[in-house]
Amino acid sequence: MKNHKRFFFIFSLTQIFVLFNSFILLSRVDASIHYMDTLGIIRFNKKIMAPNFALKDITGKEVKLHDYRGKIVFLNFWATWCPPCRAEMPSMERLYTQFKDKNFIMLAVDSLEKTRKVKSFGKKLGLSYPLLLDSDGTVGSKYRAFAIPVTYLIDQQGDLIGKAVGPRDWASKESFGLFNQLLKSSPDS
Repeated sequence: MKNHKRFFFIFSLTQIFVLFNSFILLSRVDASIHYMDTLGIIRFNKKIMAPNFALKDITGKEVKLHDYRGKIVFLNFWATWCPPCRAEMPSMERLYTQFKDKNFIMLAVDSLEKTRKVKSFGKKLGLSYPLLLDSDGTVGSKYRAFAIPVTYLIDQQGDLIGKAVGPRDWASKESFGLFNQLLKSSPDS
């Protein structure tokens, strides 16, 4: 009889432990989904590999997307002449400053403009994240970035997580919450 009670006790503890861990994992997933919904981010329900690219930044250095595997990638398409793009960039800078020392990178891809103009714009706004030049629009076409601003979120394996069409306040508590959750689910964080 004692063995039976002991078995039942251990079995019950194991079940509680499993349920508790499942609840924690689901709450993390639910939190990410909640934040994405609140921010109006369209989620990708199936795995879609982000198209790789190589672009020059405003200093002439080549940047390749696949070099950032293992990080959450915030990929934004924009232009200096676009008022909504200009409006969201200061909040993007605050997001980047908050998470740049974690497994996070922000890449802002300018569409069809000259280096000098983009460099001057970035300096004027005090932007510290990489500004890339899509001088012929090829990368924007791969991502179907026909309306700007548009932002893609890419996970550590290189798969698209979601897409935000139009400007956002990327420095909001919901945005910070989303990236905290995405980074918590990272195997390297």
